[in-house]
Amino acid sequence: MSFEETKEQLLEFPNFIKKGWESAKDISVLDKVSSVVICGMGGSAIPGDILAAYLNLDIPIYTVRDYTLPSFIDKHALVFAISYSGNTEETLSCFRSALGLGCKIIGITSGGKLKQLCEKHKAPCIIVPQGIQPRHALPLLFFPMLRVLSNSKLIEDQSDYIEKSFEVLSRDVYSEMGKALAEKLQGKIVIVYSSDRYKAVAYRWKTQINENAKSMAFAHVFPELNHNEVVGFEHLIGDYYVVMLQDETEHPRIKKRMKITKQLISEHGVSSTVIVIKGSNQLSKIFSAIYIGDWTSLHLAGLYQVDPTPVEIVEKLKKML
Repeated sequence: MSFEETKEQLLEFPNFIKKGWESAKDISVLDKVSSVVICGMGGSAIPGDILAAYLNLDIPIYTVRDYTLPSFIDKHALVFAISYSGNTEETLSCFRSALGLGCKIIGITSGGKLKQLCEKHKAPCIIVPQGIQPRHALPLLFFPMLRVLSNSKLIEDQSDYIEKSFEVLSRDVYSEMGKALAEKLQGKIVIVYSSDRYKAVAYRWKTQINENAKSMAFAHVFPELNHNEVVGFEHLIGDYYVVMLQDETEHPRIKKRMKITKQLISEHGVSSTVIVIKGSNQLSKIFSAIYIGDWTSLHLAGLYQVDPTPVEIVEKLKKML
C-alpha cells in the first residue's frame, strides 16, 4: 500500500466513526457489569486506552496487553476481545481465559480465529471491514465499544457527540496541520508530552510515528515527567523535538508546568510545539488530537520517502516466534 493509498484510508477516518458506531447498534449487555476489560495488542489495544481516558465510570476500565487476564477479573467483567486480523495470539489467549471465568465476551474483528471462537461459543461478534491497516481502523474498533456501553445504559447516549466528532474531523484542515508539523519533526527524535488524561493520545502519536514513519518516538506525561525525564535534557545524546498536547481546559498547574518546561528545554537547545486542543465536547477533542497526530506521522513518512504501510520487523518477529 502506497503513501496515496494510506492517505485515502486516513481521509475515511470521519466516516469510520459513524460506521463503527452503527456496527454495534443491536448489541447490549443486560447482566451486572463489574468492570470493562479490553484485550488487544498494538492498534487493537489503543481503543481500550482511549475508552478509559474518555469515560468516567463508576466501574474500572482495564486494557490488557498480555496472554492472561489479571487475577482480580471476575465473571461479571465485560470483556471486549479486539483483534483486527482475528489471529492475534495474545488476544485469543485472553478470550479463552475470559471464557473460563464465565465473563460476558464481545469480539471485534475482521475475521480469523477470533470470529470462529465467537461463533463456536455464541459470543456477539462485531465484524469490521477487511483491507485496512489495524492502526488506521481505530474508529471501527473504538466506537462499537462506546455503542455497546451506551446501549447497555452504562453511559449516557453518545449520538450527539458522534455527530459532532464527525463534523469536526470532516474539516479540511488536518492534513495541512500535519504536514506543517512534520516539516519541523523531520530528522528529529520526537517526544510527545501531555497531561495524564491525554496520555492515550500521546501514546497514539508515538506509535503512529513508529509505524508510519519508521522512526523512533517517545511519550510521557505531566506532571510525572517533571520529576525525572526532564533531567535527561541536561546531557543530550540525540537531536530531539518535543510536541506538547495541551487541552484548553487543562489544570492551571499543568499549563504552567508545560510553559516552564518549554522554556527550560529551549535553554538546552531543544525546540518544541504546543498544540492546544479545543472543542465543545471531550470526544471530539480526543479524536481531533489523534487525527492531527495520524496526519503528522503520514507526512513524516512522505518526507522520509518510506512506505507507511508495511511493518516488516514486526512480521519477521512473528515468524521467528
